[in-house]
Amino acid sequence: MRNDVMSPAEAREFSDRIREMRWERQKERTARRSAAAARRAAFVRSIPASVALVLQARSRA
Repeated sequence: MRNDVMSPAEAREFSDRIREMRWERQKERTARRSAAAARRAAFVRSIPASVALVLQARSRA
């Protein structure tokens, strides 16, 4: 049972690894959110052009 206890150095290393994993997950989440925001912004910017194309096509018909 005594072997289950980590030394202070092992505990620090474990803690550092956990912190780094959380940091990486946070960066991935931030990247996903900003990519989604960029897609939404691109879609919103494309709406006026799409409407113009539809109106232009209607006026030709």
